[in-house]
Amino acid sequence: MSVIDQIKFDGCNLFRQRLVYALLSGRRVAISDIRPFDEAPGIHDHEVKLIALIEKVTNGTQVDINRTGTVVQFYPGAIYGGQVDFDCGTSRCISYYLEALVMLAPFCKAPMDITLRGVTNGPDELSVDAIRATWLPVFNKFVLNDEKLGIKIKNRGFFPDGGGLVTFTAPIVKTLRPVMRENPGKVFKIRGLSYVCKVSPSIAHRMIESARTLLREFVKDIYITVDQRKAASGGNSPGFGLFLVAETTEGVFYHGESMSLPKDADGDQRIPEEVGQQAAMALLDELYRGGCCDISAQALAATFITLCEKDVSKFLFGPLSVYTVNTLRNLRAFFAQTFKIDEFWKLHPETAESEDNAGSRDKALITGVGVGYANLNKNLL
Repeated sequence: MSVIDQIKFDGCNLFRQRLVYALLSGRRVAISDIRPFDEAPGIHDHEVKLIALIEKVTNGTQVDINRTGTVVQFYPGAIYGGQVDFDCGTSRCISYYLEALVMLAPFCKAPMDITLRGVTNGPDELSVDAIRATWLPVFNKFVLNDEKLGIKIKNRGFFPDGGGLVTFTAPIVKTLRPVMRENPGKVFKIRGLSYVCKVSPSIAHRMIESARTLLREFVKDIYITVDQRKAASGGNSPGFGLFLVAETTEGVFYHGESMSLPKDADGDQRIPEEVGQQAAMALLDELYRGGCCDISAQALAATFITLCEKDVSKFLFGPLSVYTVNTLRNLRAFFAQTFKIDEFWKLHPETAESEDNAGSRDKALITGVGVGYANLNKNLL
């Protein structure tokens, strides 16, 4: 591979995404100045674990790390997939690794069947529940075959000691299909999961009642179940939380979530009523932002639009997050992909003035043409 095919980056930001795009594009990456002035310079434990996981699901991948860990040379191999059992550690949530696997899954040689062990729910991190509820529906829009697609939480593990067990299975395809998603529809039901591990089960009902009190004014169809875990299925740390997901008439899913603080965290512990209110408010904030996908899944949608067949795709996003903006920059660097971004309310001024639409005016309509990416790893029958 020539030096021209190498892309250079500085810093630790977007480390995971750059490795994923390097695998998909076949371009090697050099990342330097990774936390050079920190007390613990270089790549951290979760980034080492990510590299190890990538090596397990690929063939021929080579990684060179200097002695201080501040420079990483990544030489991508072929994406294989298959059955893998991996311990993610407890420094980051399992969702950190799942995000990379979901992007790689359609382009493997063998369908992914991955077992991940570690933390399923961590503070200020996207949970495995959120990946399952909001990322997989977006995955389905681009991949017709969803026969083996699923994420199962067999054991739930809270930060800091983990103990969670998650399985992820996904089909493989030759190409992704283009999509047109401009109408998010209207919310008609809210579902939820109140989970408690190694604490009193009455806490679950207190969270549910708190959230229902706040949401009852907006939607009548609310149903929240209790997920009480004991022994091994409850992991190694006590904790509780509430996960809410709203579904629209067009099959769009938005999520809101809150959970208790870890047992060794600074500050006062959250009471169940506070957790329930925070989860409900997070869901309402997401509904206000709108769009045809959850804000956490914008990066996945933009990536799959890029990797589609050579045809036009349109996707309505809510206000673009900082992570999504950097995703668009990385897609331009790796795939020379650019998007047309329109302010949705300018294209449809009647919706901005409508009483039915009280959401954000900062929605963005993303239009892009796929690069015609094909899964060359897939076996031909």
